[in-house]
Amino acid sequence: VRRKMAAPEEIEVRVDALTSFKEHPKYKEMVAYGFDNKEQVHVAMVVYLYLSQAKKWCEIDIQPCPALQLVTLYGRPTEGDDLQVMVPLGKQTDLSVQRLREFLTHVPLPQDDLEMEEPELITKRLTLAICDTDSTIVFYRITDGFVPPDPPEVVAEKKAKKRQWKKRKGPRTQQSQ
Repeated sequence: VRRKMAAPEEIEVRVDALTSFKEHPKYKEMVAYGFDNKEQVHVAMVVYLYLSQAKKWCEIDIQPCPALQLVTLYGRPTEGDDLQVMVPLGKQTDLSVQRLREFLTHVPLPQDDLEMEEPELITKRLTLAICDTDSTIVFYRITDGFVPPDPPEVVAEKKAKKRQWKKRKGPRTQQSQ
């Protein structure tokens, strides 16, 4: 298969898009934390844009984790959902059981959970957002210990809520492949 080379004006558009990426206010906020790992800041921005633009999460907040020198994201997929914690990582990041334990120990819980009456009963969970160089993102949820499955009636309620949300939001547009 022969591919046509990009025209110079197309290349300029790509360079401008990259430049505007680094001028984004959230990117500047992440860089201002002063962490040495610039790749993690870049990955955090890619995940932030994916959640805010492609997935249309209703709330996304950026928080530093100085103990691990990481940028973390907190957000809600929809208004009624629990606040979720995302740890953006590059695919080259070395992961071990010890490293996962560090994430669970040092990444703070969302403020919603801290205001509960019995915070010690919370099973700490967070999601690793592992990003490849082509911006493909794989999400892995990790928890501190075992998490029992929801009872059937809770699962049914969540499914009904999700269907109701999709009806309100309307049909999604299909992107051509």
